[in-house]
Amino acid sequence: MAEEQRGGVNINTRKQDDKQEDVKNIVLSPSTAATAPPAAPPSEEIIEHGVKINVKGTVQAPKKHEVMYNSEMMLNRSVVLCALAAYSESGQCINGQVRCLDALGATGVAGLAWARQVPKVSVVINDQLQAATQRIKENAASNNLEVEVTTEDVSVLLHQRPFDFVFLDCYGSSVPYLDAAFRNIPKHGLLAVTSTDDAALYGKATDVTLRNYGGYIVKTSYAKELAARLVLASVIRAAAKCNKGVEVVCCVALKSFITVVVRVLRGPSAANKCVRKVRRIIHCCLCEDRAFYPQTVYPIEQPYSLLSCGCRSKSAGKVAVELGPVWCDEIFDPCFCQGMLTQANNLQLSHKVIALLQTVVGEAGCRDHPSTDVNLDKENTLTEGTEDTALVPEEEEEEEELHGQSYHSLPQSYQSLDDPDIERSPKRLKVDHPVLRSPPFYFNLHRHSPKGHDLGKINRIVEHLRRAKHKASRTHFDPEAIRTNCTLAEFTSLLVEFSRAQKTFGPFPYLLMQAVTAILVNYQTKTSKQRREQCTLGHNTKLAPKWEITSCTLTKYIYVDVGVVVQMLQRTSGSM
Repeated sequence: MAEEQRGGVNINTRKQDDKQEDVKNIVLSPSTAATAPPAAPPSEEIIEHGVKINVKGTVQAPKKHEVMYNSEMMLNRSVVLCALAAYSESGQCINGQVRCLDALGATGVAGLAWARQVPKVSVVINDQLQAATQRIKENAASNNLEVEVTTEDVSVLLHQRPFDFVFLDCYGSSVPYLDAAFRNIPKHGLLAVTSTDDAALYGKATDVTLRNYGGYIVKTSYAKELAARLVLASVIRAAAKCNKGVEVVCCVALKSFITVVVRVLRGPSAANKCVRKVRRIIHCCLCEDRAFYPQTVYPIEQPYSLLSCGCRSKSAGKVAVELGPVWCDEIFDPCFCQGMLTQANNLQLSHKVIALLQTVVGEAGCRDHPSTDVNLDKENTLTEGTEDTALVPEEEEEEEELHGQSYHSLPQSYQSLDDPDIERSPKRLKVDHPVLRSPPFYFNLHRHSPKGHDLGKINRIVEHLRRAKHKASRTHFDPEAIRTNCTLAEFTSLLVEFSRAQKTFGPFPYLLMQAVTAILVNYQTKTSKQRREQCTLGHNTKLAPKWEITSCTLTKYIYVDVGVVVQMLQRTSGSM
């Protein structure tokens, strides 16, 4: 110590002074001050659907004494807002004013948006947490909105009061609230249920799935729709306990949530009808082909006959499992989905919401005839645009005799471009499934596309399936998948045919079919005699220069596969 304090100066004190001078130099350095500006304070208010919400101190996941706000669920809240607006405009509510309940309000962002955007409804926002109800009242006062705020248990409130529109925005499983939700909901009431328990719904925790939803599922390429149908099965069983049935009007399943919207039907007959539509699925573990079991009390002797694949004959052992039970009927109402899209445009919601609803509308219709306005050279997006839902009028009886031959009645040389040695699908068991407007499930192109074949744009494949007289559309569940009523064997065969036609003739067949579609529009307005006259395709266009084809020859195969049309043109003209 004596050496350190020579000259009356402490060495430790000198070191501290040197450090303070260095810090001052760093702080006062102009280059450092320019590169490290002071951090801006976090925003405490956000605006969603025209409503200012105070999100100070909120959390993404629910905790014991804290208010929850999840910004990633804004798309879900937008879909529910469109559903409420469409329901309010439809006039199906039996009461003069739609009574709405946001059962799990948190900050009240959903219920306050209803009061702002749909002024004809009365809104009740509930949350069991005292801090949440206080935050809801503050947000309502700052936006000058009149809503009723309650602090009740969700099940107790649903047993005490009836509501025409109920929104259960659950963090996790929605099953604990379903029995209470159907207790007092009136006829034609609307119930929107959101579930976020991904582990149980996507086959990651099978025991939890069995406990909560009473079913068994595995990881599949169509897992999102399978999860949505599993939730619907639980909803239907809960409704049947109260002698009520449901009609599914919309179903949305994205990465972080699954939302189903159902319309309530009263009476034991409606309940019985819905319960019979909850069935099991046989799923092939090799090729992921699937089929619903028929509605019967007798055992199925050969369940593998329900599948279109031949994996059973090619592999030893058991290659399929039973999934479900799940909902096997419609999951979209085209009219209601179109109403939601209209309301989204009227409310000027984000492009992401409108694009999602456009895909849902196209998926709900799932047409089986080629489109007259779809741009086939368009980029692969989730939507096909607002599709034309007008159907082509039926032909006259005179023209039916001339042009009414189906694809399967054509000669064998015209029916397929595939090799003749391709194996045919085995005989399948006839079942009593009703013909659905929107086919159940979809096929992922990456999973089911044949190896070594370049498929190109998805919209072109959809049009190819439609020209083969199959229902087809894009699906919002998977942007790389196609919803169709084809079996897996038919789907694979059509993909091979599409790839070979594209590889052989390039983009010309699709340009030709666009010209054919344009001819068909004018073809309906002509008389029978004029229809048989000569029709020039390309004297004034760049599609097919110096090509002349008679309309009676062309329209005979107007809906035949594009490869068949090109083959017929080759034989007619002699050269391409």
